[in-house]
Amino acid sequence: MPELPIAGPSYQMEARSFDHQRSVNMYSIISESGSSVSPAAIRSTPGLRSFVEIGGGAIRGGFESDSRAFFVSGNEFYEIFADGTSTLRGTLDTLTGQCQLVDNPTQIMIIDGVEGYIFTKTTNAFAKITDVDFPTPSSLTFQDGYFIVSEADSSKYAISALNDGTSWGALDSTTVEASPDALVAVRSNRSNLWTFGTKITEVFQNTGAVSFPFQRISGAFIQTGCAAPDTIRNLDNRLIWLGIDENGDSIVFRSNNYNAERISTQAIERKIAESTQFEESFAWTYHERGHAFYVLQVKGLNTTLVYDISTGLWHERVYRNPITADEEQHRGSCHVYAFNKHLVGDRENNKVYEMSLDFYDDDGDPLVKKRILPHIDEARRLIPHTQLELNMEAGVGLTSGQGSDPQIIMRYSDDNGHTWSSELWRDIGEKGKYGTQVIWNKLGMARDRIYEFSVSDPVFTQFNTMILNEP
Repeated sequence: MPELPIAGPSYQMEARSFDHQRSVNMYSIISESGSSVSPAAIRSTPGLRSFVEIGGGAIRGGFESDSRAFFVSGNEFYEIFADGTSTLRGTLDTLTGQCQLVDNPTQIMIIDGVEGYIFTKTTNAFAKITDVDFPTPSSLTFQDGYFIVSEADSSKYAISALNDGTSWGALDSTTVEASPDALVAVRSNRSNLWTFGTKITEVFQNTGAVSFPFQRISGAFIQTGCAAPDTIRNLDNRLIWLGIDENGDSIVFRSNNYNAERISTQAIERKIAESTQFEESFAWTYHERGHAFYVLQVKGLNTTLVYDISTGLWHERVYRNPITADEEQHRGSCHVYAFNKHLVGDRENNKVYEMSLDFYDDDGDPLVKKRILPHIDEARRLIPHTQLELNMEAGVGLTSGQGSDPQIIMRYSDDNGHTWSSELWRDIGEKGKYGTQVIWNKLGMARDRIYEFSVSDPVFTQFNTMILNEP
């Protein structure tokens, strides 16, 4: 049998006999040279290292402005610095829930779903917005000098005074009227203002009109709304969000001009639909080494769903609880790129991590890399699995400690992943043993087989291809 591809997405359906593959803490990469050992491979996702601890609560949001980095921990607003120190800059009225932050040339505005706050960058002053015309904000964005908020439990959005988030006018608001559904979020993208309802989305532009500067764009009417406002993110000059319309929900959309383009798969939508709290979901984005990632934290799931724009494939990121060994969602609540580092806040505690492809664990806890392959089925022919060789990066062992003698675990299933063989361990090479071969012999026969490979040692992991040799 020829070499078998090993890269691919997470795609687990109700019928395991149809598809049961999974990529956990691994994402696919595509060869750009045309001469690589395989057209595609799958490699480990980045790990985490503690960078700073701030305040006493979960990290609710973060933002970079003018090469400065800011995070909200519990009800406290902190600035953190390149050397891992921090300074408290202000206090919010609330303790929980995602916060949204945007800036203008001199201010950073923060909303917590109840109140709004302004941090003045030139003076480091922090204050709650007290203008009586400031509405209860459900979302926040910035465009053309205006802070813009959607008003909670209404179809209105309001704009601030020009370049001043402390000042809001009684007449500086408008109603989204194309549909009777509530307005849940506003977001600026490519000089257009997108207003998301529960079932309908409309797009506005700044016309400079004296009465109110933002006017609806003719024909920019999308029959898709937003199911979770904190999932709306800008990435690759487009908006991505967890959507809903009059026919259903649990679909991830991406803007395409003035249309909504589905980017989730049936398998991902099946996973999202398991949640009964998806309206509380949130997302964050980042890009690294040619890949741009949309990281979706669906409330109630035990895994994080990640879309890679460069390949169009979904994978999962999972934190393995070191006490219970249970799978949980990735630790991240938000992302800030500052000091040439990817900084990620923790969704449950007060830690801010540095995230890097050069880290191979989650701040000391195992980062378990797992790939479950598609079915090996040749028209139900009984195939002898005499020898399996995994072409992977070998000789990656560490100098000492855990990972100095790294291992890979293989299991296989002949009943569509319902039951599995015993674990079969193999060396993947101590440091410098680059010629280590990863081979299993005498694996029996099967008409339909699924293989699973996993590595828990804190080492770089990449699977290139698999060779199944018959007699």
